[in-house]
Amino acid sequence: MPPFVVGAYASLPRGREAQEDYYNLLGQQSWIAGTELPFPGDFATAADHLWLAGILPEHWHGNTITAIPGTMQHVWKDPDFGLASPDEAGRGAALDFMARVCHALAEFAQWRGAQDVRFVEIHSAPTARASRDAMAASLEEMSWWDWSGAALVIEHCDKYIEGQKPEKGFLSIEDEIDLCLQAGVGLTVNWGRSVVEGRAAATAVDHVTQAAQAGVLTGLMFSGAGPEETQYGYGWIDGHLPMNPDEPTSLMDAAAIEATVRAAHEQETPLDYLGAKVCVPADATIEERLGYLKRIHEAVDKAATS
Repeated sequence: MPPFVVGAYASLPRGREAQEDYYNLLGQQSWIAGTELPFPGDFATAADHLWLAGILPEHWHGNTITAIPGTMQHVWKDPDFGLASPDEAGRGAALDFMARVCHALAEFAQWRGAQDVRFVEIHSAPTARASRDAMAASLEEMSWWDWSGAALVIEHCDKYIEGQKPEKGFLSIEDEIDLCLQAGVGLTVNWGRSVVEGRAAATAVDHVTQAAQAGVLTGLMFSGAGPEETQYGYGWIDGHLPMNPDEPTSLMDAAAIEATVRAAHEQETPLDYLGAKVCVPADATIEERLGYLKRIHEAVDKAATS
């Protein structure tokens, strides 16, 4: 099975001491090869990512960085912001943002003494106005930057659909696949974000199938989604719900995970990573937090090896 990455930031407890205990516990699991790191998150200051470089288990060589938190923070303030923005000022601001990601990654690698980040997940913002041509121009420019050994990968988010309230509302999977083929980069599918787009578990299978058949599927991350309001937010939120039955309203159960993993087999080359990212109840212990991730891994592993 490909290396398994956990988006630990979604299930981190509060407080540095508890977070260190959680990372230590995750590092003891032989099935975890790395984590998905949010930007800015613990890259917000030099002190933060110095702490991060020191606390992540030394044997985690399969880490990724996701730019979605910072991307959305900017989009909420400026609707023109995005790598796929038809507005040159908005696209320039997004490139400046990615330059900060690139710089933080270089510092992280230096302080860690290793190139332990394999991929940087980027996104085709802005909402409702994303342009494939603008995204292509941004990919071309960023291809010349020094990413400290990491590779860029487009992470698909829900596309903009007229009459449907978007969570992200970026480019379609078809446009992003074409961009990947054009630019020579990979594509990562997040199960929940595809399901939020299509309002059905089958959408994730369809997106994975399309990317796999095109030969651009690099990663597959499992986050849940569902139609009902829960402790994690409103219905159809991109809220990283746990799998069902840990969260009974989640459409992501073992059968849905199996169908999606099987769809990835349409690609001749293996994925570079699989993973899980879920939110958990605020009062969960670190062992319980691990359990939410472990049960997804077990479902993925069963599907991948059967």
